[in-house]
Amino acid sequence: MFLGGGALIAAVRLLPRDTGDPTVSVDGRGSALLAGALLGLLGGLIDGSDHGWTPRAVALLLLGLALFAGFCHRQRTAPHPLIQPSLLHNRGFTSGLILGLVAFAATAGLLYVLSLFFQQGLGRSPAGTALGLIPLSIGIVIASIACYRLIHSYGRRLVVAGLLMVLAGCGHLTLLVVNTGTETGSWALVPPVLLIGLGMGTCFGTVYDVTIGDIAPEEAGSASGSLSAVQQVANAIGAAVVTTVYFRTADGGAAHAMTVSLVVVAAATVLCLPLVRLLPRKPQREQHH
Repeated sequence: MFLGGGALIAAVRLLPRDTGDPTVSVDGRGSALLAGALLGLLGGLIDGSDHGWTPRAVALLLLGLALFAGFCHRQRTAPHPLIQPSLLHNRGFTSGLILGLVAFAATAGLLYVLSLFFQQGLGRSPAGTALGLIPLSIGIVIASIACYRLIHSYGRRLVVAGLLMVLAGCGHLTLLVVNTGTETGSWALVPPVLLIGLGMGTCFGTVYDVTIGDIAPEEAGSASGSLSAVQQVANAIGAAVVTTVYFRTADGGAAHAMTVSLVVVAAATVLCLPLVRLLPRKPQREQHH
């Protein structure tokens, strides 16, 4: 709360003022429906992941779906919709939305189960778990910086490279867990965790820039908001689904649960690969920051 309040005050004082376009108004009803839908869906997913799929979790999910249906109807009839209808007819944009949803969900779930395996399987403390994930953070930073310079030359090929690195990292990690189980050494985990981080930084540093590569300038605000919302929903979906898989298979031991979870993440990543061909080839230069 304090960080958010401080950021709000800093934004008011430091960000440049913009009078905006007086002919454009925010769709308050659509915003309320979307906020309620996200609250219900995220709340249901998080509650179901933490406490099991109780009637409360299911009710929250159903409420979220109902509100989302209302939001979709509102976007078709509102004079100033939050999501421009033309975006949904753009093959590259809709493919990027789906790819982002699946890929972000898979890796978000992977991060959760990695932490669980480090603590429950390898017996690490929370601090030790954080240290074990440092290679992943390093990989994300290195790849993100590199892709900033490469994205206009390679475009969507970077997304493919990132997904393949995540797959390779998951495969390497699966072999380690299968062969050594909960006796896996700390240093042995560094290469696959680093490789996964490099893949995440390569893919997620570029996928959304490429996704908006052929949209019109007047659609940019709506497109950016849609992509941000999808990312938040994907994080909750991934955490709920992959951790549920982990706990449901934990009776066979932490190594077995981790192996099954890695297979699920790898399968989701493979599903993303065909979608890359539907993305725009490269981002728009004026929209790349």
